[in-house]
Amino acid sequence: MVPDLPAIIRPTVTADYQQERQGNNIIGAARIYTPNITTIKNLPNFDQDNNTNFNEIEGWDRLITNYRTIFYVPTTGTTGWSGTGSLASDGESLTLTATGDGNLLYETTAKNTLEADRLRFKIRGSGSVELKAIRSYHGGTNSAYRVNWDNDNFVLLDNNWLTVDVPFVTGTSATSIYQTGTRYNVPITSGASFDYENDLRIFRVEYNADNTDTLQIKDIEYYKSVSWHVHSLKDMTDGYIIFNCVRTRGRDDARRRAYD
Repeated sequence: MVPDLPAIIRPTVTADYQQERQGNNIIGAARIYTPNITTIKNLPNFDQDNNTNFNEIEGWDRLITNYRTIFYVPTTGTTGWSGTGSLASDGESLTLTATGDGNLLYETTAKNTLEADRLRFKIRGSGSVELKAIRSYHGGTNSAYRVNWDNDNFVLLDNNWLTVDVPFVTGTSATSIYQTGTRYNVPITSGASFDYENDLRIFRVEYNADNTDTLQIKDIEYYKSVSWHVHSLKDMTDGYIIFNCVRTRGRDDARRRAYD
Protein backbone atom coordinates (compact mmCIF):
# COMPACT_ATOMS: atom_id res chain seq x y z
CA MET A 1 0.00 0.00 0.00
CA VAL A 2 1.27 3.48 -0.92
CA PRO A 3 0.16 5.85 1.88
CA ASP A 4 -0.59 9.57 2.08
CA LEU A 5 -2.90 10.10 -0.90
CA PRO A 6 -5.14 13.07 -0.01
CA ALA A 7 -8.79 12.40 -0.82
CA ILE A 8 -12.36 13.31 0.12
CA ILE A 9 -14.76 10.35 0.40
CA ARG A 10 -18.51 10.93 0.03
CA PRO A 11 -20.34 7.63 0.55
CA THR A 12 -23.74 7.19 -1.06
CA VAL A 13 -24.11 3.81 0.68
CA THR A 14 -21.48 2.84 3.25
CA ALA A 15 -22.91 -0.64 3.82
CA ASP A 16 -26.04 -2.23 2.35
CA TYR A 17 -26.83 -5.10 4.70
CA GLN A 18 -29.66 -6.37 2.51
CA GLN A 19 -27.16 -6.86 -0.31
CA GLU A 20 -24.77 -8.53 2.12
CA ARG A 21 -27.48 -10.88 3.39
CA GLN A 22 -28.25 -11.91 -0.18
CA GLY A 23 -24.61 -12.94 -0.57
CA ASN A 24 -23.49 -10.05 -2.77
CA ASN A 25 -19.84 -9.06 -2.49
CA ILE A 26 -20.40 -5.37 -3.37
CA ILE A 27 -22.23 -3.75 -0.45
CA GLY A 28 -21.45 -0.01 -0.67
CA ALA A 29 -20.71 2.89 -3.02
CA ALA A 30 -18.99 6.27 -2.82
CA ARG A 31 -17.57 9.11 -4.84
CA ILE A 32 -13.93 9.77 -4.03
CA TYR A 33 -12.32 13.10 -4.89
CA THR A 34 -8.53 13.25 -5.36
CA PRO A 35 -6.19 15.96 -6.65
CA ASN A 36 -5.46 15.91 -10.38
CA ILE A 37 -2.88 13.44 -11.62
CA THR A 38 -0.15 16.09 -11.95
CA THR A 39 -0.54 17.05 -8.29
CA ILE A 40 -0.56 13.38 -7.23
CA LYS A 41 2.67 12.71 -9.13
CA ASN A 42 4.32 15.58 -7.25
CA LEU A 43 3.60 13.92 -3.89
CA PRO A 44 6.71 12.17 -2.49
CA ASN A 45 5.37 8.60 -2.58
CA PHE A 46 3.88 8.99 -6.07
CA ASP A 47 6.75 10.81 -7.78
CA GLN A 48 7.61 8.73 -10.85
CA ASP A 49 11.29 9.65 -10.56
CA ASN A 50 11.25 7.44 -7.45
CA ASN A 51 8.17 5.23 -7.82
CA THR A 52 8.20 3.83 -11.33
CA ASN A 53 5.37 1.43 -10.44
CA PHE A 54 2.80 4.24 -10.25
CA ASN A 55 1.33 5.67 -13.43
CA GLU A 56 -2.27 6.58 -12.62
CA ILE A 57 -5.28 5.40 -10.64
CA GLU A 58 -7.02 2.76 -12.72
CA GLY A 59 -10.12 0.58 -12.66
CA TRP A 60 -10.32 -1.75 -9.63
CA ASP A 61 -7.39 -0.11 -7.90
CA ARG A 62 -8.04 -0.28 -4.16
CA LEU A 63 -8.25 2.81 -1.94
CA ILE A 64 -8.05 2.03 1.78
CA THR A 65 -9.37 4.34 4.49
CA ASN A 66 -9.83 4.21 8.25
CA TYR A 67 -13.35 3.04 9.13
CA ARG A 68 -12.71 3.43 12.86
CA THR A 69 -9.76 3.38 15.24
CA ILE A 70 -9.84 0.37 17.54
CA PHE A 71 -6.92 1.31 19.81
CA TYR A 72 -4.74 4.41 19.82
CA VAL A 73 -1.30 4.01 21.40
CA PRO A 74 -0.70 7.19 23.43
CA THR A 75 2.37 9.34 22.79
CA THR A 76 1.21 12.35 24.82
CA GLY A 77 3.48 11.23 27.66
CA THR A 78 6.09 8.61 28.48
CA THR A 79 3.91 6.39 30.71
CA GLY A 80 4.11 2.78 29.53
CA TRP A 81 7.07 3.50 27.24
CA SER A 82 10.64 2.27 27.50
CA GLY A 83 13.59 2.19 25.13
CA THR A 84 17.33 2.08 24.59
CA GLY A 85 17.99 5.67 25.56
CA SER A 86 16.15 8.60 27.16
CA LEU A 87 12.50 9.40 26.49
CA ALA A 88 10.54 12.65 26.28
CA SER A 89 7.17 13.78 24.92
CA ASP A 90 6.04 17.15 23.60
CA GLY A 91 2.39 16.23 24.14
CA GLU A 92 1.98 14.98 20.58
CA SER A 93 4.95 12.76 19.70
CA LEU A 94 7.38 10.64 21.68
CA THR A 95 11.13 11.23 21.23
CA LEU A 96 13.86 8.74 22.06
CA THR A 97 17.47 9.90 22.21
CA ALA A 98 19.35 6.73 21.40
CA THR A 99 22.50 5.34 22.98
CA GLY A 100 22.96 2.90 20.09
CA ASP A 101 21.00 0.10 18.40
CA GLY A 102 17.92 -0.95 20.30
CA ASN A 103 14.15 -0.78 20.57
CA LEU A 104 11.33 1.52 21.54
CA LEU A 105 8.30 -0.16 23.08
CA TYR A 106 4.95 0.52 24.69
CA GLU A 107 3.63 -2.04 27.18
CA THR A 108 0.06 -2.00 28.42
CA THR A 109 -2.49 -4.04 30.26
CA ALA A 110 -4.60 -6.14 27.89
CA LYS A 111 -6.23 -3.93 25.22
CA ASN A 112 -8.87 -5.28 22.84
CA THR A 113 -7.77 -5.00 19.19
CA LEU A 114 -10.07 -7.73 17.86
CA GLU A 115 -11.67 -5.68 15.10
CA ALA A 116 -8.43 -4.08 13.83
CA ASP A 117 -7.04 -5.25 10.50
CA ARG A 118 -4.32 -2.64 9.95
CA LEU A 119 -1.61 -0.85 11.96
CA ARG A 120 -0.51 2.68 11.13
CA PHE A 121 1.93 5.15 12.67
CA LYS A 122 4.25 8.04 11.77
CA ILE A 123 7.96 7.92 12.51
CA ARG A 124 11.02 10.06 11.82
CA GLY A 125 14.68 10.06 12.76
CA SER A 126 17.77 12.21 12.78
CA GLY A 127 21.29 11.10 12.04
CA SER A 128 21.64 7.56 10.75
CA VAL A 129 18.57 5.89 12.29
CA GLU A 130 17.49 2.76 10.39
CA LEU A 131 14.02 1.28 10.79
CA LYS A 132 14.66 -2.42 11.39
CA ALA A 133 11.44 -4.14 12.50
CA ILE A 134 7.97 -3.74 14.02
CA ARG A 135 6.49 -6.14 16.59
CA SER A 136 3.03 -6.49 18.08
CA TYR A 137 2.46 -8.87 21.01
CA HIS A 138 -0.97 -10.33 21.77
CA GLY A 139 -1.90 -12.60 24.64
CA GLY A 140 1.67 -12.79 25.97
CA THR A 141 4.97 -10.94 26.15
CA ASN A 142 7.47 -13.35 24.63
CA SER A 143 8.29 -13.89 20.96
CA ALA A 144 5.80 -16.76 20.55
CA TYR A 145 2.91 -14.30 20.99
CA ARG A 146 3.90 -11.67 18.46
CA VAL A 147 3.43 -10.78 14.81
CA ASN A 148 6.58 -9.50 13.07
CA TRP A 149 7.16 -7.05 10.25
CA ASP A 150 10.88 -7.42 9.45
CA ASN A 151 11.47 -4.83 6.77
CA ASP A 152 14.54 -4.23 4.62
CA ASN A 153 16.60 -1.86 6.78
CA PHE A 154 16.61 1.71 5.49
CA VAL A 155 17.71 5.07 6.87
CA LEU A 156 14.88 7.41 7.85
CA LEU A 157 15.22 10.73 6.08
CA ASP A 158 16.26 13.47 8.50
CA ASN A 159 13.30 15.30 10.06
CA ASN A 160 10.75 13.88 7.58
CA TRP A 161 7.71 12.07 8.95
CA LEU A 162 7.25 8.64 7.35
CA THR A 163 3.80 7.00 7.39
CA VAL A 164 3.94 3.25 7.98
CA ASP A 165 0.66 1.46 7.21
CA VAL A 166 0.72 -2.33 7.25
CA PRO A 167 -1.87 -5.14 7.47
CA PHE A 168 -2.36 -6.40 11.00
CA VAL A 169 -4.35 -9.49 10.00
CA THR A 170 -3.68 -10.79 6.53
CA GLY A 171 -3.40 -13.95 4.50
CA THR A 172 -0.30 -12.61 2.78
CA SER A 173 3.27 -13.15 3.90
CA ALA A 174 4.65 -9.75 2.89
CA THR A 175 3.71 -6.09 2.53
CA SER A 176 5.49 -2.80 1.70
CA ILE A 177 6.75 0.40 3.26
CA TYR A 178 7.26 3.37 0.91
CA GLN A 179 9.62 6.26 1.60
CA THR A 180 9.57 9.04 -1.02
CA GLY A 181 8.41 6.51 -3.61
CA THR A 182 11.01 3.84 -2.87
CA ARG A 183 9.49 0.50 -1.91
CA TYR A 184 10.96 -1.57 0.91
CA ASN A 185 9.86 -5.18 1.25
CA VAL A 186 8.35 -6.23 4.58
CA PRO A 187 7.97 -9.97 5.26
CA ILE A 188 5.25 -10.83 7.80
CA THR A 189 5.68 -13.73 10.21
CA SER A 190 4.14 -14.70 13.55
CA GLY A 191 5.04 -16.79 16.57
CA ALA A 192 3.53 -20.19 17.29
CA SER A 193 1.17 -18.79 19.95
CA PHE A 194 0.14 -15.60 18.15
CA ASP A 195 -3.63 -15.11 17.79
CA TYR A 196 -4.98 -11.79 16.53
CA GLU A 197 -8.08 -12.29 18.69
CA ASN A 198 -5.97 -11.97 21.85
CA ASP A 199 -5.53 -8.60 23.55
CA LEU A 200 -2.61 -6.30 22.74
CA ARG A 201 0.22 -6.35 25.28
CA ILE A 202 3.24 -4.71 23.58
CA PHE A 203 3.89 -2.50 20.55
CA ARG A 204 7.59 -2.36 19.67
CA VAL A 205 9.83 -0.78 17.05
CA GLU A 206 13.41 -1.98 16.54
CA TYR A 207 16.08 0.24 15.02
CA ASN A 208 19.77 0.74 14.35
CA ALA A 209 21.24 4.06 15.50
CA ASP A 210 24.36 5.84 16.62
CA ASN A 211 24.75 7.44 20.03
CA THR A 212 22.64 10.66 20.36
CA ASP A 213 20.57 9.95 17.21
CA THR A 214 16.89 10.65 17.81
CA LEU A 215 13.77 8.70 16.89
CA GLN A 216 10.27 10.18 17.05
CA ILE A 217 6.92 8.42 16.78
CA LYS A 218 3.25 9.49 16.87
CA ASP A 219 -0.28 8.71 15.63
CA ILE A 220 -0.01 4.97 16.37
CA GLU A 221 -3.33 3.27 15.75
CA TYR A 222 -4.75 -0.19 15.26
CA TYR A 223 -7.71 0.41 12.99
CA LYS A 224 -10.46 -1.26 11.04
CA SER A 225 -10.19 -0.40 7.35
CA VAL A 226 -12.65 0.00 4.50
CA SER A 227 -11.58 -0.87 0.95
CA TRP A 228 -13.04 1.15 -1.91
CA HIS A 229 -12.43 -0.19 -5.42
CA VAL A 230 -12.40 2.16 -8.41
CA HIS A 231 -15.39 1.27 -10.58
CA SER A 232 -15.45 4.19 -13.02
CA LEU A 233 -14.13 7.70 -13.63
CA LYS A 234 -16.87 10.25 -13.00
CA ASP A 235 -15.07 13.48 -13.89
CA MET A 236 -11.59 14.88 -14.45
CA THR A 237 -10.68 18.56 -14.34
CA ASP A 238 -7.52 20.63 -13.94
CA GLY A 239 -8.17 20.67 -10.19
CA TYR A 240 -9.47 17.24 -9.22
CA ILE A 241 -10.59 13.76 -10.26
CA ILE A 242 -13.85 12.09 -9.18
CA PHE A 243 -13.97 8.31 -9.02
CA ASN A 244 -17.08 6.19 -8.59
CA CYS A 245 -16.05 3.46 -6.17
CA VAL A 246 -17.64 0.39 -4.66
CA ARG A 247 -17.08 -1.20 -1.28
CA THR A 248 -16.50 -4.93 -1.17
CA ARG A 249 -17.50 -7.05 1.76
CA GLY A 250 -14.71 -7.64 4.26
CA ARG A 251 -14.51 -9.42 7.58
CA ASP A 252 -17.73 -9.86 9.53
CA ASP A 253 -16.61 -9.21 13.10
CA ALA A 254 -19.98 -9.94 14.68
CA ARG A 255 -20.20 -13.31 12.98
CA ARG A 256 -16.63 -14.15 13.94
CA ARG A 257 -17.36 -13.38 17.58
CA ALA A 258 -20.47 -15.54 17.48
CA TYR A 259 -18.73 -18.63 16.13
CA ASP A 260 -15.28 -18.41 17.74
